[in-house]
Amino acid sequence: MNPIENALEEYIEKDLSRFHMPGHKGAEGLPAYYKYDITEVEGADSLFEAEECIAETEARFAKIYKAGASLLSAGGSTLCIQAMLATALEPGDEFIIARNCHAAAVNTMALLDLRPIWINPRDLKAAEKAFEEHPKAKAVYLTSPDYFGVLSDIAAFAELARKNGAKLLVDNAHGAHLHFTPIEMHPIALGADMCADSLHKSLPVLTGGALLHIKDGAQKDRAKQKMRLFGSTSPSYLIMLSADKCAEYLETKAKGDFAMLNGKVANLRYKAFEHGLAPKVRNVEPARLVLSVKSTEMTAAEFGKSLRKHGIEPEYVNDEWAVLMASPFNSERDFERVAKFIEDAFGNGFAAFEERLSAMPEKAMTVREAVFAESEEISVDDAVGRIAAGLNLPCPPCIALAVPGEIIDEKIAELLKKYGILKINVVK
Repeated sequence: MNPIENALEEYIEKDLSRFHMPGHKGAEGLPAYYKYDITEVEGADSLFEAEECIAETEARFAKIYKAGASLLSAGGSTLCIQAMLATALEPGDEFIIARNCHAAAVNTMALLDLRPIWINPRDLKAAEKAFEEHPKAKAVYLTSPDYFGVLSDIAAFAELARKNGAKLLVDNAHGAHLHFTPIEMHPIALGADMCADSLHKSLPVLTGGALLHIKDGAQKDRAKQKMRLFGSTSPSYLIMLSADKCAEYLETKAKGDFAMLNGKVANLRYKAFEHGLAPKVRNVEPARLVLSVKSTEMTAAEFGKSLRKHGIEPEYVNDEWAVLMASPFNSERDFERVAKFIEDAFGNGFAAFEERLSAMPEKAMTVREAVFAESEEISVDDAVGRIAAGLNLPCPPCIALAVPGEIIDEKIAELLKKYGILKINVVK
């Protein structure tokens, strides 16, 4: 039984005259899926006040993921990140956060006046030191897997957070499938207090479908209230319907499908290693293939052109890395094309450097103060000594190079230019 699907089918069967939003009215002549695109009519529940079909689907997801509660989002993991931070923290709270966070986390800091204590990704010792220097820190916030699929030691960070009376929050946007891999890798199972899953990134869900998982089900109502602060009052029923349908897939086929997928990707990864294209095996989530563009001495444009010549559209490619995201819904032909591309390519085994900050920049203002201050755009060369007014988080390196409120030093200026950022907003 798919509760949201059943509710929508029952509504359609009533053949009512639609004197409600949206304006297309599910009219004849439009694509068939339009008829499922409705608003919060009688019997269709309401996302932020869910008591009927949406509540049933959320309870179903909680059971699947073994969470205390799982809350549906039609606003992507961005909404989940916003609600997660707002649920766990109060304005003015300090929390430890890895530098490879999504922009949504920094934007939420500005809105809620949260105070970040920055560490490099996956640096457990830095987190330990941060707790020693900031014993009132209320949470640790990780992004795992990161954009390149690299995983943090969730269990170790969870233990550290508990030891210090803090919560572990995880942006698991790229890892909604990790509960279905042969080895349990999902943050909730490994000890996280909350995590945001972007369902659409690796599962059969429309773009924008996501879940906020909470270990303590007693926090469900508070989290719903916080989601309401940030979410649209017109959430897409098409997105929610796709998530509803996905629950059935997760209950029946996902574990078998992801076991097979892991084997296929592992074979490609080994083949890429043999050809000098995957020189360094890191702790990477099993559905992602990352190739070293740097090892081929091709430019990003040349590497991308070669991929597309083989019939492959990558998730991302630049002069250092190419990211290929696989799912059980890729066809055998898809994997054959990647295998052929690897056979036709060659690399020298060179691994692109992972950018990490040797020291965190000095703070001059809070994130909120800087974001809402008057600002001006100037060249990066002229910005040394000035206070950043906006976030600069290029991909790669997928770490925040300049965060609002921090003083831009010469090292940061050089990094910004290295990644093509030549102008920057600074506080006046």
